[in-house]
Amino acid sequence: MNLNKFLEGHPQIKLATPEDNKAILDFFETLPMEGKEMVISYDRGPNFFDFLNFCGPNYFVFMIKMKNGDIGGVGTLVLRPGRINDEKKWVGYLGDLRVKADRRASVWWRKFYGDLIVHAAKIEEFGGCKYFYTSILNENTKAHNALVLNKKNPFQYFHMVDYEMVNIMLRYNPWPSWRGGRYSYSQSDGKDKEEIVKFLAKQNKERSFGFCLEETYDELNFRIHQWAQFKWENFIIVRDLKGKIVGVTLLWTPSPVKRIMIKKMPAFLKLYFSIQGLIKKSPKEGGELEVLYLNFLEIDPSLKEKQSDIFKNLVHFIYNLPVAKDFHALSFCAFKGSPYENLGGFLTHKTALSLYTVTLRENEDKITLGDLPPGFEMSLV
Repeated sequence: MNLNKFLEGHPQIKLATPEDNKAILDFFETLPMEGKEMVISYDRGPNFFDFLNFCGPNYFVFMIKMKNGDIGGVGTLVLRPGRINDEKKWVGYLGDLRVKADRRASVWWRKFYGDLIVHAAKIEEFGGCKYFYTSILNENTKAHNALVLNKKNPFQYFHMVDYEMVNIMLRYNPWPSWRGGRYSYSQSDGKDKEEIVKFLAKQNKERSFGFCLEETYDELNFRIHQWAQFKWENFIIVRDLKGKIVGVTLLWTPSPVKRIMIKKMPAFLKLYFSIQGLIKKSPKEGGELEVLYLNFLEIDPSLKEKQSDIFKNLVHFIYNLPVAKDFHALSFCAFKGSPYENLGGFLTHKTALSLYTVTLRENEDKITLGDLPPGFEMSLV
């Protein structure tokens, strides 16, 4: 069946179009993300849809239309090729979920959401996709109660892995004089594209939801053409003494298409940032938290105990680059048990989140996570 036919069974759910842009932006403004320490919101203006163009080749924006014409909820689905049990499949990321505190809206969304997961593989526009995942802030108890713990849902959130969004705010320990030791760190000149693709393809091949780089659809080529401000020199490469690539990351930010706005921060952070402002660029309440993300972050797992030191030196190298000085923070995703968890010599702010797969309760087609964390980009959440 096609998507329009499917939506006929859910008359309160509409597929959003660019004409709905202002109404969606106004709706998001009313529902900031409230944490224990600070209140933030994601500014997606002036065009809510622009950011989704960075996330994957296909996306859909669903919204609840109340009887008075107001929006009662919004959710997005981004589709891209990914690795599932070492095979190339269409995978879907479920994001931007906001539903107002209204019983009717919650019931309508739960029914629609459940049917979407049930029939996804049969919907023509989804290309047979039946593998979905999403991210939830650990302290977002409302989302956990409504999505993870609610037994009434026909779908199930299966916990996949814990991770932290780590923001490096300040370096207090200079890079040692011996620098990278046995490894060299450099910016790409664009001539090493083939090496980079080969390295990233190998690292992603065995990851659940890993990015596809060696086939018809190339995640790197997609980003080159779709990501604004993409620059080859923002690829940072780590090589061993033989010149072999053993680590890679790409520095990039989705701002201004998606900006993190600080609505409110606690007094101790205000004081800290005012002091930090004497040393480097610092965020302010009511302004944007300007973040530079470490995308495609990969260090050869065969190096094992050396990974942490390589990563620390990689961050030191990035911290000395001119581009890093234009941002309040460097941000990356540290999965539980990864070599990126403990970073000495830097002052960091961490936010705990978890990734979940979303599937039917009776679904026996389980995803094998394996020893490596899944393919995931913090900048695209």
